[in-house]
Amino acid sequence: MDKIDMNLEYICKQMVRVLHCNITCMNSSGDIEAYFGDMIEACNPFFTDPDFLSEIQKREKKDYPDIFCENRNIFYAIIPLENGKLVVGPISIEKQTKDLNRYMIQKHQISEKIEFHLSFCELKVFAAGILALYHLVSGKELSLSELWEKNEIQELDIAEVKETVSQVIFRHQEQGLPHNPYDQELREMDSIRQGNVEMLRRSLSETYRGEVGRLAKNQVRQAKNIAICVIALASRSAIEGGMIPEEAFSMVDGYILKIEEMENAVKIDAMMRQAEYEFAERVAKIRERRQKNELVERVKNYIFQNLHSEIIIGEIGHEIGVNSSYLSDLFHRVEGITIQQFIRKERVRLAENMLRYSECDVKEIANYLSFCSQSYFGSVFKEQTGLSPAKYRKKYGRYKETK
Repeated sequence: MDKIDMNLEYICKQMVRVLHCNITCMNSSGDIEAYFGDMIEACNPFFTDPDFLSEIQKREKKDYPDIFCENRNIFYAIIPLENGKLVVGPISIEKQTKDLNRYMIQKHQISEKIEFHLSFCELKVFAAGILALYHLVSGKELSLSELWEKNEIQELDIAEVKETVSQVIFRHQEQGLPHNPYDQELREMDSIRQGNVEMLRRSLSETYRGEVGRLAKNQVRQAKNIAICVIALASRSAIEGGMIPEEAFSMVDGYILKIEEMENAVKIDAMMRQAEYEFAERVAKIRERRQKNELVERVKNYIFQNLHSEIIIGEIGHEIGVNSSYLSDLFHRVEGITIQQFIRKERVRLAENMLRYSECDVKEIANYLSFCSQSYFGSVFKEQTGLSPAKYRKKYGRYKETK
């Protein structure tokens, strides 16, 4: 790789914009031939830390992207070339980079006089970019699961997991400590699937000799892990009971994000149960309204995914593969309202949530939910709730209007 190929240079320059980090080209001897991105040499660990560069040069060449990290949240990837390699990174997969910036400055002899700042990139975006770059330079395809399998699950990891499983089984057998009974869990999830709140209450009050699985050594982390598992299972049961998948997944995200902020195991457990009851109640309301229709559910799911955009009835039919007139008639027959009325109803419902819990002002909410004007949003909102958006926030909102 005596000279950087023009095509490779173009690819690297474009991928820098996708991955938000430098890409360094090294020849077969490990010498840096070129680098792309806005990280200057004085901030680049490959230039400021000779020992680190040496480690990169000595890493065994692999026939797939070699992903590694330092300090858990700072990622790099090495992509093999015929006569050298591309090194992508550093990149942070954590948005809060203050401590990581300090770590990089101290670890790689970067001058504190220079403003150093790690760029952020979601791990899934980073991985997708690496796969695309690998394909562009090699012509080979890898799936995301294959990428993680090749980089994360090594023989030693598998052996350690098997050993841990064996130890847990031995402890339970030795101490006679069974897990909580599977049939109780089935009753718990089935009550959510049926939207039967009373059945859920009875299943949660059952007593049994077993114990829940041990998922962490720390009590708070244990409570969080249990809650995450239970809420995820509850959401799947609710979807089977008729809940719109996107809405269920959003509920999961909201509850888990809140639980991650909590540090009291008792409160975490209470929040977990609250989530189960809310899923059961949502399913109960759905069952009260109508008998489930697959096409109608697909329409609702499409609407829920696109509430922040302009929704055209014809596009829904095209997306689902059904005649729009037939779809409109079917929806009206099953739901008792038109698709357009349902869209307005759902937008107002989402607006209520934003007025209660977000700091967005009324104009921002109207724009976000694709109302043609703030005044039209206000009239639709008042027609459905009996209050103007401003009065609704004043009465129910956590944050008051500031604009």
